[in-house]
Amino acid sequence: MRLLLSVLAALAGALPALAAPAAAPLVIADVTVIPVDTDEVLPGRTVLIRDGRIVRIDPAKEARIPKGATVVDGRGKFLVPGFFDAHVHITARAAAKASRDPATAALDLPPGYDQAVMLSFLRAGVTSVANLGGGPVGDGELLRLREEIAAGRTAGPRLYIAKRINGPLAGVTEKDLATAPASTIDAPTIAADGAAAVQAAKAKGYDFIKPYQFLNRQTYAAVVEEAGRQGFVTTGHLPELGCSVCADRAFVFAHPMSNVAHAEELQRYGRETDLAPADIDALADLVKRSGMGVTPTLITMKAIQHMQVEREVMPVAPGWSRYLDPVSRLQWTAPANRYLGQPFRDRDGAHLFSASYDFARVLTRQLWKRGVPLTVGTDASLPGLVYGHSVHQEMIELHEIGLSPVEVLRAASLNGRRLFDPKGDDGAIRPGRRADLVLLGADPLADVRNVETVEGVVAAGLWRSAAELDRLYEEAAR
Repeated sequence: MRLLLSVLAALAGALPALAAPAAAPLVIADVTVIPVDTDEVLPGRTVLIRDGRIVRIDPAKEARIPKGATVVDGRGKFLVPGFFDAHVHITARAAAKASRDPATAALDLPPGYDQAVMLSFLRAGVTSVANLGGGPVGDGELLRLREEIAAGRTAGPRLYIAKRINGPLAGVTEKDLATAPASTIDAPTIAADGAAAVQAAKAKGYDFIKPYQFLNRQTYAAVVEEAGRQGFVTTGHLPELGCSVCADRAFVFAHPMSNVAHAEELQRYGRETDLAPADIDALADLVKRSGMGVTPTLITMKAIQHMQVEREVMPVAPGWSRYLDPVSRLQWTAPANRYLGQPFRDRDGAHLFSASYDFARVLTRQLWKRGVPLTVGTDASLPGLVYGHSVHQEMIELHEIGLSPVEVLRAASLNGRRLFDPKGDDGAIRPGRRADLVLLGADPLADVRNVETVEGVVAAGLWRSAAELDRLYEEAAR
């Protein structure tokens, strides 16, 4: 008997594994397609999706529905590429429990907390997000969650995880340079450690590098250059100015990152002038010549301005407050919310914050007019900005400074993919492209605010209706 079992086991090991049954094709029938890579609109189309890819886009009257396909009725609806939030800060459950803030660590978070946060993105039509850095616990959890989503075991947007590389504040403060701590790869102040930090990020599986503003001249250049050698995209803060080892404006634009994470960052580089219109034009020209893109995060500036002027958090639109997670809810209130505190109001330059929002809007318009690639990012969950829905708010901000609706959609989808996945496809609705899609109930080209009318999403080729996403969210958040 043992011999027979051994033979059977050996035979089983020699046989090829049975393939998992193929997922049923997905059909979105008789829908208006807005591909977004051009200005064209394709009414009355039927879209066939198989194995996470768009296979065909046919006139609805000519389309053939495969046997066994899942069919979504697209009549009167609009299909656009999935939205991409190019700047978020996600607090994973494990990171919250390990927080140095006692109130955050004491929160009774449900086991499905991370899943609920991911679903809040999908519910808003956000099928990709770039997380711009946190601590080692949070990053480790998000790297794990990225793999769970990619394998189809967890519902969520595609995650792109940054390694933030920053030096000590003392290393760019003239009076403290002599006593600045010794360089390490965790807080580099020399080029070798900056390059080593990038190499360590590569080994740990990060997706891109976020250079931060306390890197001195030599270390900033080393981080950007090594990131390029390692095939990393770089998006982050511009380095501090004004000390003997700091970068200056000419140096930074001669050693450009791939992308600047806030239009606000460029304001520091405009302070060398009085920010007259001609000076803003000159700054926009520098960005254009450098080849850098920009994630303006105008809604971030608006939210901070609101807190400073009104002394309260900017209200969340009706219907979206249900997606405010417990960690963000705590961090939005005093004393955790530093923007509501007097020290923030008393800091140098705080009185200019309203002007900073105006500056960011004017500069972003000039960048757009020059063809600088713009991406939609929100800095969520900064107080007032809910994961997912804040993308809609930033899209409205961009429309209000002059972008056409299709340009807004492009900034909120294709441009993010082109930045963070330059070797992949850009997500336009075309045969052969990745099927990360949003079905809207109203025309976003007629009114950009219609991006909020999310009827469902296709993420990694799988359809989930708004009702299903709401149900899954409620289950995970309990």
